[in-house]
Amino acid sequence: MKKYLILFFLIITSAPAFTQMNPVTIILDTAITNIAKSKTFYIKNPANTPLQITNIRTLTQAFYFTQSPFTINSFDSVLVTVYFKINQNITYNDFLIFENNKLKYSIVYYGLATAKYPDTLYRFTQGLIDEPLKTALRSFTTTGYVSLGYNIARDNMFATIDDYNNDDTIECVYIGRKIKAANRTIAQDSGFNTEHTIPQSLFNEDEPMRSDLYHLYPTDNAPNNARSNYQFGIVLSNITYNVGGSKLGRDYENEIVFEQRDVHNGNVAGFIFYFTVKYGNYGGFLTPKQDGVLRLWHRADTVNAREKTRESRILALQHVHNPFIDHPEFVDRIRSIYSVIPDMARPKISASPFSIVYDTLAANDTSSYYLSVFNYGTGNLSVNAVTSSIPQFIVESFPATVPQSEMRYVKIKFKPSVINTTYTGTLTISNSDSAITVNLKGFSNSSTGINTISSEIPSQYNLYQNYPNPFNPVTKIRFDIPSFAGENGTSNMNVELKVFDMLGREVAVLLNSRLSPGAYELLWNANDVPTGTYIYRLTAGSYSQVKRMTVIK
Repeated sequence: MKKYLILFFLIITSAPAFTQMNPVTIILDTAITNIAKSKTFYIKNPANTPLQITNIRTLTQAFYFTQSPFTINSFDSVLVTVYFKINQNITYNDFLIFENNKLKYSIVYYGLATAKYPDTLYRFTQGLIDEPLKTALRSFTTTGYVSLGYNIARDNMFATIDDYNNDDTIECVYIGRKIKAANRTIAQDSGFNTEHTIPQSLFNEDEPMRSDLYHLYPTDNAPNNARSNYQFGIVLSNITYNVGGSKLGRDYENEIVFEQRDVHNGNVAGFIFYFTVKYGNYGGFLTPKQDGVLRLWHRADTVNAREKTRESRILALQHVHNPFIDHPEFVDRIRSIYSVIPDMARPKISASPFSIVYDTLAANDTSSYYLSVFNYGTGNLSVNAVTSSIPQFIVESFPATVPQSEMRYVKIKFKPSVINTTYTGTLTISNSDSAITVNLKGFSNSSTGINTISSEIPSQYNLYQNYPNPFNPVTKIRFDIPSFAGENGTSNMNVELKVFDMLGREVAVLLNSRLSPGAYELLWNANDVPTGTYIYRLTAGSYSQVKRMTVIK
């Protein structure tokens, strides 16, 4: 087989001190927004037994995999492909996570990719978010802006801007009533008015806000009067106006709001975002609650051909674009339109895996697991405490800080205190983002060890009679796992060996772990069970066999 470069990956050793090592970074070529880029790389199995990759995931929507879980043979590697696709012109960092059934850690790579817009007009927004993006858009929408004056703006709105079919038809944006009007005079004589999406009383009817065509729309007098100066919102009760899909009533906080017909939802949202970024939040009109509603409308009622036509006509007169029509996704890069966004750390935590299952151990034996903790936000993530819900899971070490776009480890040791017990607990990580929990599970048995007793691979399953039998208190139990027994294309499988009393009650779990094909023998110390006859049962996949044994004391 042709050999390719195998990317370095994390190897956790059994040394007392685990040295933190950075994952390899998978760098993708620069992508064009909304067009997928991909890169292939190898993931290697460092173990001498097959490794099943049980879950493949990332922490953002920008990176993704299409592969299903797969198996890597011992000391072999498998080629995987990661994809990158996003609608934003920014650089993304992510974690490419491969959870597995054998290693005591998740295999992790860093992902790094940049997307750019296909057009050059918005090149100035590359990589900008929050206040820097708002500042850039404010300059973009004011530089070269032509203020038409209120009368000229209204004349153009009625005569050309909102005459989409070029047949002198004007439609009320709130209720859908249409009239024939070649100019403003005819429209006003037909019961139409000019709606200011942002009430002009909030800015004292000052220019250039008053005549900015992006927030002027033709409306029928009745819905225009009903809307008045109320905020936009979702009407739920006490409806006092309800015509053509637009309503006036009260929202979930019992405040009076106006809800326009659905077809105009995105228009309202896009202009209010434009106005507030460009001119400021006059009178505090855009509140956190209204901002949340507008974002929902902005995503649900996407920009259509009519909105683009309207923008191109306004652009010809005012000489500036509405960025939230050209690139509606800008909203997702600005956490607050209505207020200044403080420049502060906003770390985000995740972990892998969220469920840890330890190998079966004898009482007082130990096994450690290295839990990956990720920071995919901004600024440092502070880890205040890591606690276990039961004493058998012991937190050995954890990081005080996880830097931005990096990962660190929490080391957790499992030490069962009694035999024949299943331990379940949780690990809680208290941090500067939000507390997260990880499920922990471990098993103990009373065997003094399991050994492979032959180099030959059996051809069939078999559970042998224990020896000696009867016994006091130690006996040997032998069993065979054949070569064809692997699960999901692997050569190993989960094997259980349990002991029951004659009433069917579970007495001991001697084995619950994955084994490769082979002939095995284990010792059971029955010191803690009374004299009597017991059933022991071997389960491996669909195979199950039982035998009897007797303890005499």
